[in-house]
Amino acid sequence: MKLVSEKESLGFFPGDRDYFLELYDAGKNLDILQYVIETYRNDRSGTVFVPDFLLKFTSELITVEDGRKILIAEAEKYLNGLHQFIEQYSNSEIFLTSMNWHMYKVLQTAFESFNNVRVLNISIYRKVQMQDRFDVIVAVPTFGGKLYEEETSEDFLTRETEGVAAENLLNYINETGRMYFIAPAKFTFTGGPMTDLRKLITDKYNVNTIFSLPEGIFRPYTGIKTYLICVSNKKADMVQVGSVDIDGETLKLAVQKHVPSHEFQKYEDWRIELFLTEDQDGLYKFVKSEVRKVKLKEIAEIFRGKAIMKDDVKPGEFFVLNISNLEDGEVLLDSMDTIDEEERKLKRYELIEGDVVITCRGTVNKAAIFPRTSKKVIASANIIVIRLKKEVIPGYLKIFLESPVGARLVKSFQRGSTIMNINPGDIGEMEVPVPDLQLQNQIAQEYMNNFSIYKETIKAATENWTKVRNSLYDKLLD
Repeated sequence: MKLVSEKESLGFFPGDRDYFLELYDAGKNLDILQYVIETYRNDRSGTVFVPDFLLKFTSELITVEDGRKILIAEAEKYLNGLHQFIEQYSNSEIFLTSMNWHMYKVLQTAFESFNNVRVLNISIYRKVQMQDRFDVIVAVPTFGGKLYEEETSEDFLTRETEGVAAENLLNYINETGRMYFIAPAKFTFTGGPMTDLRKLITDKYNVNTIFSLPEGIFRPYTGIKTYLICVSNKKADMVQVGSVDIDGETLKLAVQKHVPSHEFQKYEDWRIELFLTEDQDGLYKFVKSEVRKVKLKEIAEIFRGKAIMKDDVKPGEFFVLNISNLEDGEVLLDSMDTIDEEERKLKRYELIEGDVVITCRGTVNKAAIFPRTSKKVIASANIIVIRLKKEVIPGYLKIFLESPVGARLVKSFQRGSTIMNINPGDIGEMEVPVPDLQLQNQIAQEYMNNFSIYKETIKAATENWTKVRNSLYDKLLD
């Protein structure tokens, strides 16, 4: 026993034979999978568990004929419904992977009575050497991780864990195979290497489906926005996009559209919200417009403001611009909090005249242009600052951002589900139409002239209504 346990990394058993027998008798009837599930639920490792109803929803997309050989990557994440899944596909050859050695042994023990199950101790974040090719691969890669450069070398296009896993596993679907994987929102739209990966997938494979999953489906592990994506080797004329709703513990496809594959391939990103929005005419017009478009990151410096705690708010020289200080497209300079901190620590967040500010957290998109002021003002972490350098004037950009198309584009970069969470790097990927400066100035001036008339009209109507109302109140006392 000592030889076996030490050779297989179980470690030295700290007790005698009687103590070992006592522990064995206590645990021999233990439901090992349920024990592991409860252990994970009570620790703080951050391991994501896939709800059994999500695995069931995924399994309903797989026909028995199409799933003769199935790989479930990092199978410990599917423990809630794994036993039922394996029983459902009892005639299929099923491979389970885990990079954790102890979990590998647990899975081996739990499914040793199933002749159709094999367990592999491999990492999906390293180049995998497998002879097998699969009809179906199911995976939930780690969200938001980043590997060191030496860990990925030149094997993968990106160092993000979800990107590495997707690129890695796609090599192991057979000529008609499919991979169902769950990815965070940023997988669908971030630039740089992730753009290269999306292009590789659309060029080499076929995107069959992209479904947005319900809010909070992975809570308490994470509350980020996620998508179920299916990629295959089989040619498809249409890409099915949609959103999935939850009813109790049942998932159902709520909204869906079919986008021609050749149209889908024209897009650098996979922001399916743009296909699902009701304002398809406006978006179509934007996409087809011959007006030159540029990415914001090419014409502006973009940054998020400083995180301010409640305890930081105190009398000081610097004012803080927050969401509540943006109203009707304007900055309210008279109601800002102040902080007392060294100027050198705040200088990078200081706002200057002409900065376009937008909210990046909360529930409502707001945009405004920072005005001229003698006050020293910094942006809070709830604000993204867009400091234009060339080609576009602030007034024009603000109008575009608050237009139906612009607002929809901004929202499509949302990483959160219900509560907005937008990253400044993502906003930099947004394309903006750039007409000549004369037209930009004309649009901005016309907007400001009519906005001034609107405000004066509202003010006059409000004053008149107050006067009439007070007059009526007085009559009550006559």
